[in-house]
Amino acid sequence: MNLEILDFIIVIGIVQGVLFSLAIFFSKYFKSSTNTYLGISMLIGILTNVQYLAVKYHWYSEFPKFAIFEDIELVLLFPITLLFYYVKFLYPKFKLQNKYKLLFLPFSISVLVNLHVGGHAHFKLYSLEDLSWVPPFYTVEYFFSIVLNIIILVVTYVLLFKKTNTEHPLVNHSLKWIKLFFYFHVAIIITWISLEVVEKAYPNDFNFILWLILNLLFYWVGYIGIFKFRLARNRYEIRKLIDKEVKTETIEVSIKDKKTELTQDKDNEYLQDLVSILENEYIYRDPKLSRNDMANRLGISVGYLSQMINNNSKKSFSDYINYYRVEDVKQMVLNTDFNKYSMLAIGLEAGYNSKSAFYSGFKKETGLTPSEFKKSHQIS
Repeated sequence: MNLEILDFIIVIGIVQGVLFSLAIFFSKYFKSSTNTYLGISMLIGILTNVQYLAVKYHWYSEFPKFAIFEDIELVLLFPITLLFYYVKFLYPKFKLQNKYKLLFLPFSISVLVNLHVGGHAHFKLYSLEDLSWVPPFYTVEYFFSIVLNIIILVVTYVLLFKKTNTEHPLVNHSLKWIKLFFYFHVAIIITWISLEVVEKAYPNDFNFILWLILNLLFYWVGYIGIFKFRLARNRYEIRKLIDKEVKTETIEVSIKDKKTELTQDKDNEYLQDLVSILENEYIYRDPKLSRNDMANRLGISVGYLSQMINNNSKKSFSDYINYYRVEDVKQMVLNTDFNKYSMLAIGLEAGYNSKSAFYSGFKKETGLTPSEFKKSHQIS
């Protein structure tokens, strides 16, 4: 493949990355303290692309004073801002305390040292007589940057795959988005380290592979990530709005006044507990809710739970929970406060775990798609 074409792809990726970062910083749909760290990380990735192009096309020969830009080790900053993004995504209440700011210390030291050396080498502001310490410093800096990035990857892996947080709506739905982003992160670091090793043995320029992967990340975030961010933002705002809403109507449940194989008093006791949990705790909004979870909560067997629901509502457990979710969606769809939010975001907040599950579940209960239901009530 012609490397000039790859450079063109890199330039397009840079432009797209800048636009995406600006959208994160200034758009009301994406602006948040969590996304700010992602926007900063994207800008750092963009700057590393610029560093690569500047060296390849000898920009520093024409503008020698700007060569100091090449000395800035952004690989010491990139993993830190990404780490804070992961942490803020999983734990939205996380505050950047002073002790966490110490993670920026290696990058700060690197910048100060390189500015000090650059004042001598690039700007001729003063003369440094003893430069014997500079090569060892760069060697330590080089290996430290590799170790730091590996450590950050390990910490992030533990956060994403060994720990969970279901208290926040953005995390409660799915970690697929953030995990996929993490895989891109891993690919970038592994490629970078591998190329460093390969180039020691084969002194050729293979860096275009790294920049290609980095720009694939820009394209992916641009075309898929934007939708995810807007959806996540919608869900967050919907959750806050739901928390403020005062529930004035109870969901009607079809319960037959009929004696079953078990005693009526016993049935009513468990049935009322079930209804109370669903209507007061909205447990159906948990997309991972299962029959086992509900049976354990009530202190009864799974078989008895299914029998009780079927005898009193003629529904299976999944249909019974689907009914509550559909009623939840109806209330939000018909409430003008929710008009600005996407239908999918509303469905996910009601407890569905995917777009297909939402649309099929809603149509099964009502005979209409969510959009058709909303449109029919707007007309009436």
